[in-house]
Amino acid sequence: MSLFDRVRAMREQVVGMLDNAKLRHEIERFESELESNPENLHAMQELGTLYQEGSELQKSVEVLCKIAEIHRQRGEFEQMLAFYRKAERLATGDGRLDILQKLVDVNVQLRRFDDAYQRARQVVEFMMARSEPEAAVAYADELPNLGVKDIFYRSELKVLAGVARETAVGGESGSTWIVEGVTPVTPVHALRETEERFPEMTILLVDDEPGILQVLQTSLRSIGARIVTATNGQEATERVLAHHPTLIISDLNMPDMDGSQFFEWLRAQPTFAATPFVCLSSVSDEMEKLAAFDRGVEDYWTKPFRPAEVAHRVRRLLRRVRPPVDLMGKLSQIAFPEVIQILDSGRKTGVLSIQSESAEAVLHFRDGFIVEAEHGATRGERAVFEIIGWLSGEFTFRSCPVTREATIELNAQQLLMEAFRRFDEAQHLISELPERDATYLCGDDFDQAPDVAEEIAQAGEFAANIGRVRTLFDGRRTLGECCEALSGDLETLMLVRELIDRKLLVPGQEILL
Repeated sequence: MSLFDRVRAMREQVVGMLDNAKLRHEIERFESELESNPENLHAMQELGTLYQEGSELQKSVEVLCKIAEIHRQRGEFEQMLAFYRKAERLATGDGRLDILQKLVDVNVQLRRFDDAYQRARQVVEFMMARSEPEAAVAYADELPNLGVKDIFYRSELKVLAGVARETAVGGESGSTWIVEGVTPVTPVHALRETEERFPEMTILLVDDEPGILQVLQTSLRSIGARIVTATNGQEATERVLAHHPTLIISDLNMPDMDGSQFFEWLRAQPTFAATPFVCLSSVSDEMEKLAAFDRGVEDYWTKPFRPAEVAHRVRRLLRRVRPPVDLMGKLSQIAFPEVIQILDSGRKTGVLSIQSESAEAVLHFRDGFIVEAEHGATRGERAVFEIIGWLSGEFTFRSCPVTREATIELNAQQLLMEAFRRFDEAQHLISELPERDATYLCGDDFDQAPDVAEEIAQAGEFAANIGRVRTLFDGRRTLGECCEALSGDLETLMLVRELIDRKLLVPGQEILL
C-alpha cells in the first residue's frame, strides 16, 4: 500500500470514528428524553432511525413496536399499521412472527380481510419454514372469521400448511371424497433443470455472422446469465478482459483473429486459461473434432445446430463450474434488509438471487457494496426500491468475481434507509386513498396523463410508468389492488393519486366480492 493509500485509509478511519461518536451522542440524547417522557413519539421515531443507522436493528424494532402500541391505544389504527410494517421489515425470528400475527389481527378488526389473509399466509409460511406444520394448521383453524371468503381463505392456508385438498366427485353410488395430492412449491435450489437460472454467470458469444449470434442469444435468454458478444477473436480478447466470462462459445472461421488463435491467446492468460471453451464450426470432420478436444476445448458444435439443444448443453456446462451456495434461506425467516446487512458487514463479493412467486431479482455485490441490481427491466437503485417490500420467497448468495460497472452510488446502509423512506411514503399514499374497494378506469381525458407524469418526474427521482397505469386500471381490479401492485413504485403511485385528484382516473363499476 502506497503512502497516499495509507493516509487516505487513516483519514477514512478517523471520519468513521467521529461519525460513530456523533451517532452515539444522538442516541444517548434521545434515550434520555424518553426516560423523562416515555410516550414522546418524536423522540421514539428519531431513536428508531438512529438505531437503524447504527445497525442496532433489534432495538429499532422494539421502539417501532412501542410507537405502534401507543397509536393502537389512541385508536389510530392506520398509524399503528404503518409502524408495525416498519418493524416487521427489520425483525427476525419469533419477534417477526409476533408482529405478523398482530398485523393479521388488526386487519381483521378493520375488516380488511384480503390484507389479513395475505399476512396470515406469511405466518403459515414462517411456521412451515421452521418445520412446524401442526402449529400452522392450528393457526389456520383458530383464525377469526375472514369475511365472505372465509372458507376459501382458510382452505388455502391449510393447503399451504400441507393439508391435502379434498374434492367432491359424483359416482354411481353417490358422492365420495377423493383426496387430491397437493403440488408442493418448488424451492429455488430444486428447480427443474429446464428452469434453472444462472444470474451470477457471464457467457461470451463470438461469431462473425450476426444471425448466428442472434440465434444463440435467443436460445440462452431463459438461463438468466449475462450475455456478451464479439464478432471476431480480437474483439473477444477485449470482452474477456472486461467481463471475465464463465463460458465462451466461439466460431472458428473468423476475420482478424480466428477462433483457434483466440483459444491459444486465452490459454496463455493465467487468469482465463481454465475458462470452458466451446467451438462452433461448419466443419464436421471427425479428425478436426479430435484435434480440438486434444488441445483442450470443452465441446465442439457443428453448424447448423439445434437451438433447442443449446440451452440444455449450456446449463449442463454451467452447472459443473457454478460456485457453491454460501448463503441461502427464506425471506419469511430472514428479512431482505437483514440479508443485505449480512453481506455488507462481511464485505462479500458475489451475486444474490431472490425468487418471490413468479418474480426474480438479482443484486451484484463487490466488497459488501451493491454495485448493480436487476428486477425485470428495472436496473440500479430503483430495482432495490421495488423489492424492499418483498416478504416471502427464497434467496441464494454465491461468491464469485463481479465485474459489473457500478450503477449504484449509495452504500448498503444508505440504500436501505432511502428504500425504507420511499416504502413508507408509498404505504402512506396507499393508506390515504379513498374508496380502495372501488374500481377506477382511465377517463376520457386520460391523454393528459403524460403531462401530469412529466410534472411528477421533475419533482421526483424517477419517471412514473404510465403504461403500467393503463394496464392495471382496466376495471378488473380494485383501487387497493392496483396500488398494492405499485407499492414499490413511489412515482407511479404519486401519479395515480394525482390522476384521481384531476379526474383523469374515474370511478368505474364496483367489483362484487
